Amino acid sequence: MAENNYSTDYTDLRLLHTSRYGNSRVFTANFHGKKVIVKTLKEKFVGNAACRASLKQEFETTSMLDNKYIRKALDFVQIENLGDCIIFEFVDGKSLAEHVRVGTLSEKQVKSILAEVCEGLYYLHRNGIVHCNLNPENIMVASSDCRAKIIDIGVPETSQEADRELLIKEMEFVAPEIIKGEDIDSRADIYSLGKIMEFIGERNISKQFHAAATHCTQFSKEQRFENINDVRSAITKGHSFVKVIILVVVAAVLAGLAFIYVPKIKASVEKERAERLEVDFGREMEKMQAQLPELCKKYELKSLSESIAVDWSEDSLKLVEELMHYLALENYKGKALQAIDQQRAGIEKSRQADFDKLLLSEFKNSNDSIAVVLRSALVEPTDDILLNEARKWYGQHQ
Repeated sequence: MAENNYSTDYTDLRLLHTSRYGNSRVFTANFHGKKVIVKTLKEKFVGNAACRASLKQEFETTSMLDNKYIRKALDFVQIENLGDCIIFEFVDGKSLAEHVRVGTLSEKQVKSILAEVCEGLYYLHRNGIVHCNLNPENIMVASSDCRAKIIDIGVPETSQEADRELLIKEMEFVAPEIIKGEDIDSRADIYSLGKIMEFIGERNISKQFHAAATHCTQFSKEQRFENINDVRSAITKGHSFVKVIILVVVAAVLAGLAFIYVPKIKASVEKERAERLEVDFGREMEKMQAQLPELCKKYELKSLSESIAVDWSEDSLKLVEELMHYLALENYKGKALQAIDQQRAGIEKSRQADFDKLLLSEFKNSNDSIAVVLRSALVEPTDDILLNEARKWYGQHQ
């Protein structure tokens, strides 16, 4: 593809996600009436040859894949103001992480999703590909049929500027051999899948995968399951007759003790749920704050004739949709609405700063007689003083 041969087929680009420690940004876009995903580099990495090569390699790897449990890569193009871009199919749904955090999946659905992830990984491994970056955020769950879709295949993105301790915490699903830079094979993905099962168990969705998760997450890859089919069998296998009898007996004993312990268990579960909700809400607030620079750039003031107040109804509605779960909870509704209002205030503050910058530049360079007189009367014309005079000058021209 020739440099600067920009595609004009992709319209209505909207920022969906910016990698916290990596080098990528993700947008939604319209392609001839069809919604697609656009993955590109952050602005500061657009001209970086290594990052561009990595993005191209990701496309070349994923474009060859054809499996119903893996998101399809459709094209590699250049888009004006974005540079190199991978075009992916749009999956209408939410990530497994989002579902688990708010408890919207049944145990049966979780089991089905994990089995489908195993099918997708089996396809990758059979084709000599290791995902390397499998985590709950990279498993999409379609709204229509609850089918799993694996996304973002490749070595985890990390910026050299990232704090190492925070980075390792973010990489909790990544196999030790990847972090240490050792040779990897399919067992790296098996480790990640085990960590995902632990993530599900910690949030009380299902504890039935505990044994499989423990086997998957052994530090030494030689002690893990040998292949992904073994993991799938451990997830989907039924209980033996003896196990069923034992479970029935245990259930009967527990039923006898329930009257005594249920209130205590319920209180403990509610406390844990509240703590988990607080953590997840904090993550949503951090995510919103991270979006502010992109929103400010989107609404950047270009001319003094523009109004400083901004109509950002589309973006505010999008934020309301993302926080809908919290807006329905009395404890978080006020905080969520305040966060949305702070986003708007941040944008307007940024536009005011843009206005002041434009006004100061125009005042400094103006040959208007009033501007000349105002400037000449200043003993120490610092920018702050000049800006005050510029506002007077601007007011006389309104």
